[in-house]
Amino acid sequence: MNKLQIAYERGFRVTKNGCLIGLRRRRVGSINNDGYETTTILNNNKRIYIQTHRLQAYQKYGDKLFEDGIVVRHLNGNKLDNSWNNIAIGTPKDNTMDIPKEIREKRVIKHIKKQIKYEKEFVTKLREDYELVKNYNELGRIYNMHSAKIWRLINKRKIFKDA
Repeated sequence: MNKLQIAYERGFRVTKNGCLIGLRRRRVGSINNDGYETTTILNNNKRIYIQTHRLQAYQKYGDKLFEDGIVVRHLNGNKLDNSWNNIAIGTPKDNTMDIPKEIREKRVIKHIKKQIKYEKEFVTKLREDYELVKNYNELGRIYNMHSAKIWRLINKRKIFKDA
């Protein structure tokens, strides 16, 4: 039996409007580091963590939630809206498409910026300048780049664009 089934069997429920109700018929839960509402259950002297949206999905879809490739979706993109009408199951692609287009585009641009490769001539010049200056912070000021980026460009090998 998995942790959602244990929680449900023990009496934890999520209301239609998305409130997680504990054993004493009171609202429980807190926000975890990923921005989801969770609660802790003690089971055989072990703590298990359940997420409200997953329990709501279990209540709505049953064991279908546990099929391969199935994820829980927040249709409006709000991780804290665990209401019955906002929770669905689907594929990871469906889940991504629930995110508004503008936000998806910003994430893609951010990802691309992390993947930028530099021209070999630029990195060679940077390395030559480092031999003169011997200071990442100083080079950062000269090139208007963070010193950690300077360090990576000088010390890593696979940083060039393909010709």
